[in-house]
Amino acid sequence: MHDYPPGAFLKGLILVSTTVIFWGILPVALVFALSEQDGTTITWFRFLVAAIVCTAYQGWKGRLGEFTRLSLRDWGWLILAAIFLIGDYLLYIYGLTYIDPSAMQVFSQTTPLFMALGGIIFFKEKLTKLQGLCFVALFVGLGMFFNSAIGNFEMGETNFIIGAILAVVASFIWALYAMLQKLLADRLSAMNILLFIYIAAVFCLFPKAELESFKALTGADWGILMFCAFNTLVAYNAFSESLKYWPTTHISSVIAITPLATIVASYVGSRLWPDTVLFASVNMVGWAGVVLTLVAMVAFNFRRKPPVLGQVRPRAARAAGR
Repeated sequence: MHDYPPGAFLKGLILVSTTVIFWGILPVALVFALSEQDGTTITWFRFLVAAIVCTAYQGWKGRLGEFTRLSLRDWGWLILAAIFLIGDYLLYIYGLTYIDPSAMQVFSQTTPLFMALGGIIFFKEKLTKLQGLCFVALFVGLGMFFNSAIGNFEMGETNFIIGAILAVVASFIWALYAMLQKLLADRLSAMNILLFIYIAAVFCLFPKAELESFKALTGADWGILMFCAFNTLVAYNAFSESLKYWPTTHISSVIAITPLATIVASYVGSRLWPDTVLFASVNMVGWAGVVLTLVAMVAFNFRRKPPVLGQVRPRAARAAGR
């Protein structure tokens, strides 16, 4: 069990909602960025900007000294968290060479399931019967939402099977990263945890980054690239902070609706830039799935009683990303 501070529910809601919004918008921005650079180079630059900003901010606040108080075991967990998050990014990009983004997005929805299971197994979080039903309804709704994309999958193709496996493995190791992030939350600030991961990612991805591609970028290209970089900074810091205020099972139920945010962003983008951003229309079954997903998410996180002042006991916690 874990104790949460006063006002935890509202703070957690704001933070996890911010994560969903920024992760939902990111794919639209990446459509523009990927037309000029490869995915690895873009990812490396996003981590580079995040590392520079975090280092400057934490140094200004005098918080870099937190690292000196870590035990050897803490450093081991921190290194593992970095390996898992970097691995998730690389597997996601590699998976896109086998299956299209819509298929990747479908299989990436195993992330909230792995995350919730991690909360139950590692942090002893509990699910009520209602929450269990809501969690099932959440995934049924997502399946309905993706029904058109699922219908177009060619299940027998070797490439499809490889891509599906990569997507699920990426989701699994991202959930492991999230568990370690929560485990380290009492030992290191969220921004310092991410700072270490950002710096590790910069060094790991540097050999594959195509630096020459930056010379051809226009002012607009740089603007899009910087947005993608700061999207990473805002989304992951909001997610990391939310782990202090909500159980992982609750966070996972909200993170699961990220595709709905993406579909809204894609629709707006297609209206503004019809030649660049494509909008995959949603049929009636899909919209019914949207309604079911939202109702299940709200019901899952509904609290009948206000928290005891000073303590909030959990009942029952991206990404992708990204």
